[in-house]
Amino acid sequence: MSEKTGKEIYIETLENFKNLMKRLLRTEYGTSTYLDLRTKINQERGFVETIIRSAGTSKVMSFRPPPMIGGYIIQNVNPFNVIFDPPYGVDVILPIIDIIDETIGSIKVKDNFVVAVSNKKKVSKLDKTVVDRKSIFLVHGHDDEIKEQVARFLEKLDLIPIILHEQANSGLTIIEKFESYSGTCYAIVLMTPDDVGKNIKSGKSEKLNPRARQNVIFELGYFFGKLGRRNVCVLLKGSVERPSDYDGIVYLPLDNDGGWKLLLIKELKTAGLDFDSNRVFD
Repeated sequence: MSEKTGKEIYIETLENFKNLMKRLLRTEYGTSTYLDLRTKINQERGFVETIIRSAGTSKVMSFRPPPMIGGYIIQNVNPFNVIFDPPYGVDVILPIIDIIDETIGSIKVKDNFVVAVSNKKKVSKLDKTVVDRKSIFLVHGHDDEIKEQVARFLEKLDLIPIILHEQANSGLTIIEKFESYSGTCYAIVLMTPDDVGKNIKSGKSEKLNPRARQNVIFELGYFFGKLGRRNVCVLLKGSVERPSDYDGIVYLPLDNDGGWKLLLIKELKTAGLDFDSNRVFD
């Protein structure tokens, strides 16, 4: 029997993941079968998303609240990030199956399909606690479009963006995994309007302000303390509320024209990161 080709392996991986998603649809929440499925999905998700990105078939979703409840529209969400906790209870399993089917079709018609995996963009077990001058931890919320834009920009500069959910779990809890992969020289925090809130003492008249997710604020404080404010930069989208008591950190606006890129290059150079800024014009 001949060995399977790369294309056959990728397609088989996608088909297996699609079957996991179908089983999830039929499985009762909280049962042992559900928990087993959840584990398998989390273990396979990273490679599946890598295949999908390489095929150019990635999609983001927008979630609208039920009219009777009201609330904010959540935009640019990677459906793979919310499989088990979709906003407003909207189904994401069927859209994910559609993405997988489209990816399989795309791979089948390409003669030389290759998954774009670069070892330098992943942190190995031996390297992940080593602080170098190229690794940057990328803190993000639910805006996957912005996350991808910033990550690809850093890669263009030959820098290494560390995105937590793309790294191996290795049996670690979330906080253990975060600590394990936070050995970088710099952190970029994406503050996007994913949540809303207000001061409870302000009364009912004050409107809800767009805010970053709680994990983003937590990780901002973590890197503020660990790396120092000179090695942390915040990219702000829209009118998202700034956290109090974080004076001295650089805040850059995420403008639609891409002006943030040159401003970010300046900050990275000032922090002493090792890269060639001319690569941005290649």
